Amino acid sequence: MTLTRLLRAAAIAATLAVASPAFADDIRDAIEEARKAYQANDLVAAKAALDVASQLLAQRSASGLSRFLPAPPRGWTADEAETDASAAAMFGGGLIAKRRYSTGERHVTLQVLANSPMIAQLSPLFSNAQLLGAMGRVFRFKGKTAVHSRDGNIQVLLGRTLIILEGSGTEAEKRALLDLLDIAAIESFNG
Repeated sequence: MTLTRLLRAAAIAATLAVASPAFADDIRDAIEEARKAYQANDLVAAKAALDVASQLLAQRSASGLSRFLPAPPRGWTADEAETDASAAAMFGGGLIAKRRYSTGERHVTLQVLANSPMIAQLSPLFSNAQLLGAMGRVFRFKGKTAVHSRDGNIQVLLGRTLIILEGSGTEAEKRALLDLLDIAAIESFNG
């Protein structure tokens, strides 16, 4: 592999990486650049462009995930939703959307983690109430099994999506936020 090819691949990746994911053509442009590089037998540049396209797709999917984060309940404020397709790497990949809600000195962060291989590993745990009970107090949420863990967090598995509520808010406040979720829409998420 020549230095010229490496530099070209780096230049393509850098150019595509700074393109705003808000433009609908960024993904198409990256794929087209990969196609052209592949046709020119420049596999390094083709891979770099496809890697950028993959990241742009993940970012768009993570942004779509944020639509499940509800508006703040009456008397609460909420930060802007944050999405990340790379932070989920510690969970084996996937997408994360989160939002911090506050009232007075208390806060609750609601996280939605989707499409992570870790979720498949949690499925047997959430289907066995006795195992889940070892984590904390089990309860039902809209027909689903959830757990209020000993550290005060609430977790519920909705299909391929894990919901986590954590922070200094009370259990009742966390459950109130949980009740605002559209579980049918979350379970059908395929981003």
